[in-house]
Amino acid sequence: MTLLEEKDERFKNLFGKAALFILLAVVGIGAVVLWTGIKKGMFTATTPIYFVADSGQDLSEGMPVKFSGFKIGKLNTVALDEQGHVQVEVIIDTKHLGLLRQDAVISLRKEGVIGDGVLDISQGSEAKPGLVSGDKVRFERANGLEQAVIEVKNRIMPILDDVHQVLSDPSGDVRQTLKNLRQLSAGMNDTQQRLDRVLESVDGNLNNELGPLLHSLRQTSTKMEHDLPELLKKADSGMENLRVTTEVLRAAVQQSVPQIPGMLGEARETLGKTREMVGTTQEVVDSLSNTWPLKGSVAEPEKGPVRMDSHD
Repeated sequence: MTLLEEKDERFKNLFGKAALFILLAVVGIGAVVLWTGIKKGMFTATTPIYFVADSGQDLSEGMPVKFSGFKIGKLNTVALDEQGHVQVEVIIDTKHLGLLRQDAVISLRKEGVIGDGVLDISQGSEAKPGLVSGDKVRFERANGLEQAVIEVKNRIMPILDDVHQVLSDPSGDVRQTLKNLRQLSAGMNDTQQRLDRVLESVDGNLNNELGPLLHSLRQTSTKMEHDLPELLKKADSGMENLRVTTEVLRAAVQQSVPQIPGMLGEARETLGKTREMVGTTQEVVDSLSNTWPLKGSVAEPEKGPVRMDSHD
């Protein structure tokens, strides 16, 4: 060793360098282990609590225990006791144990639809005391996809059985309804055939009766189209004649209106003279009737208005 040290300077203090390297390696490994343990909670104070499960299905060691979405513990052990019960030990971080009450409930559920299993613990009621080491809590399984399918199946199957029974019953309402519908369909076919015959009869009658009527109307319309201009001309001529006659009558009336007062005055004067002549004639007749030769032979003149000739 002394010989090597004397000949090569690189080998000086070789033992000390090797020991320092080994020491640094050990310290590094220890730091990694310590860091890993801290991250995994190996050096975190924990408190065990327990629950009894109906079976060990979907329960495995190391399964996380979460509260409000945060991991506060894990499943430590799963064991089957002498009575056949599944005893499960869960360790909870001691710093979070004060959040939980004795009526807390641990539920087994899936993260997502087909995710990994996780134990979800509820807080419990504020009135209850907090959990302590060794307490037991209630366990329940949340409805996963398989459980949901089973529940749906259990609800649908009785309904399907009832539907099958209703459909297969010959005297049931469905069969009777289908039978009535079949009879109604047959009756509707007969009704349709009768309606078709009625429509055909109506169509024939319309062709037989309306054909001549339409032909007559067409001829009448053609004749009216031919005679209408002549009738309109005659009507126009008649209206013109009526207008001319009206104008003549209006002119005659206008000419006669100024002469009517004079004619009325002359008529009144003539009537007065006539009354005077009648009075004179009456006196002459009276005197003659009182004369002896003519007494009793002259008839008494009629009393009343004087009858005049219609031409006067």
